[in-house]
Amino acid sequence: MFKIIPEGSRSALLRVINSVRPAIVSGLNLLLIVTSWIFYRYPQGDEYLVLFMIPLVFIIAPFMVTLPVTAVLFSANLIFFIFYYFAGVLDVIDVFVLTLLLGGVTAGSYLVKSLYTSFALYYNSDVSEKRDRYSSIINELEVIDRRGRKRESELSRVSRLYEITKKLGPALEFKTLFDALFDFLEENFRFQTAHLLVFSKGKFHRGISKSVGDEDYSKDTEKILDYEKVANYARERDLKPFFAARDETGYLFDSMKVRADTFMLFPLFMGDKLCAILAVEGISKSSYGRFRILIPQILLEFRKVELYEQVQELSIIDGLTGAYLRRYLMSRLEEEVDRADRLGLTFSIGMIDVDHFKECNDRHGHLVGDAVLKRISERLKSSVREVDMVARYGGEEFCMVLPETTRELALTVAERLRRSIESREIKAFDESIRITVSVGIATYPEDGKDVDTLIEKADTALYRAKRKGRNAVCTV
Repeated sequence: MFKIIPEGSRSALLRVINSVRPAIVSGLNLLLIVTSWIFYRYPQGDEYLVLFMIPLVFIIAPFMVTLPVTAVLFSANLIFFIFYYFAGVLDVIDVFVLTLLLGGVTAGSYLVKSLYTSFALYYNSDVSEKRDRYSSIINELEVIDRRGRKRESELSRVSRLYEITKKLGPALEFKTLFDALFDFLEENFRFQTAHLLVFSKGKFHRGISKSVGDEDYSKDTEKILDYEKVANYARERDLKPFFAARDETGYLFDSMKVRADTFMLFPLFMGDKLCAILAVEGISKSSYGRFRILIPQILLEFRKVELYEQVQELSIIDGLTGAYLRRYLMSRLEEEVDRADRLGLTFSIGMIDVDHFKECNDRHGHLVGDAVLKRISERLKSSVREVDMVARYGGEEFCMVLPETTRELALTVAERLRRSIESREIKAFDESIRITVSVGIATYPEDGKDVDTLIEKADTALYRAKRKGRNAVCTV
């Protein structure tokens, strides 16, 4: 009956019953005694009715009160049987029969109670055992569930690492790597803009930016970050990853030209060397933790591209002067001719020869001669734009390629180079040498529409400068 009662209410009900049941049994016995006295005092032939009601009380007594209380009640009723005997209501046989009946009922009730108690103990122990087993199973299932979630998280992490490795693996150039990384981010995260700031020897070298739905806009100064300020702010934070929201640091967002409401930044290190900074605008804070998992793999891919470019550079860079090799020059010239032809552009080349270089070698030795070539190459490279190119054509001859440069502008650049080299002595070992150069200029398409013709015309202009007495700049 108590099974349908809630556990808390059942406990309270049992406490109430336990506290009142001695009073109930004692009250019933008192009622029987009073009733017996009334029947005895005013007999109407129903005396035995009350006497036979007494055993009914003892059927429930063992279930309601303790054994000592039951014994006291049994003794009290036995005294009343004797009282009835002396009153002449009962004879000896009646007293004997009623006593046996009362004792049998009481013993039977205690037997039933004992059986009930044993069954209850067995049942409760069985239920308790099942409950313990159930709790054990539940705990085990919870452990399995936790392990499953952990394994699922690990599998998800491995899956993301596999995806990014698969995506970035083919990339062998920084631009290609950034495009592949951007595509991966677009597929797995919600954001607005991504930026890659590349560093060389600890200094900011170049930046690449791309926005969701837009093409590369790295040359659009109205849209891109202020790369230098981003790099400086990262250094102020000891080059540690961070996530920020506009409502917390709005002034910082404005100074760095961050357009979104959130911004996160991850410096990429190779050992102690800062290689790059990856910055993402408009990404949620919940994605910050997931994104950190990918950083080591991105760094490995970045390092792979860096090593590949170094190998490529070694294969196209002259070991002595640091200028590009002739074969790369020819390939670059083919590309410039093709681009200029398609887009209707112009470009110029300059053939540069070191004046009296053989005499310098003969007088000062080949080591000094090599140092002279190296210093001239350095001055040439530092005097042109980043998009321009300086190559060693052979021996003491150099060639510079000036994209989107007219003949007049090329003459201005060449004259500036000539004066720069003439005005400063070159220090090589213990020697101080004054060197001059001669330059010949050829321009596409006026002087030629293919590589061989342009080089031939530039050589012709160079020989003209030589015939003029060297240390001069000439065109065809």
